[in-house]
Amino acid sequence: MKKIVIFDMDGVLLDSEPIYIAMNMKFFKELGAEISLQEYDGFIGVSATKMWTYVKEKAKLAPTVEELKETERELKYKTLKETALTPTAGIVPFLDRLQGAGFTLAIASSGLKKNVHLILAKLGLENYFNLVVTGEDVERGKPEPDIFLKVAGHYGRPVEDCVVIEDSTNGVAAAKAAGMACLAYFNPHSGQQNLSRADHIFDRFDDQKLYGMFGL
Repeated sequence: MKKIVIFDMDGVLLDSEPIYIAMNMKFFKELGAEISLQEYDGFIGVSATKMWTYVKEKAKLAPTVEELKETERELKYKTLKETALTPTAGIVPFLDRLQGAGFTLAIASSGLKKNVHLILAKLGLENYFNLVVTGEDVERGKPEPDIFLKVAGHYGRPVEDCVVIEDSTNGVAAAKAAGMACLAYFNPHSGQQNLSRADHIFDRFDDQKLYGMFGL
């Protein structure tokens, strides 16, 4: 039986971090919160609750964490809707080959369900994925393993049957905590992510070694 290949969304299927960084740095400034790009790197792949708890405490902001999260949610959806989106270079041929070879493809993203589906629709990638699990479907976000375990549980398959493709420190940590093999995509726009715990690191989706790992 072919393995389940689980993709992260942001930074993997879509090079979204430059979009989010520009959006949030502007938002932080409007809030009067001084957050460096180095600090922002640490937010990539973590839950919005963790990010806004940090920002609220550092800048002593009046709104609650939930209010800040809600404002950011609205801003992110509006930004994604208004921005032209294109899939990460090489990802479409890679998905074609995986699907054609009989692999089950799933998404496990910390993002909001409506954002994930909006991105998939704008990228024209909906038909590749049998399952979409988001941060709203689990109690604990990455780096906890819950989101990946939920995918395996949905299919009734052991964790050994799953391969995760991630681009962040927290995503890799979550995959390894789930006991799954993890291939890390080095995306220079995703900040200084420590991917060393991954089983393999690659920097392009047309990498023949990557194709070879799936027998493509």
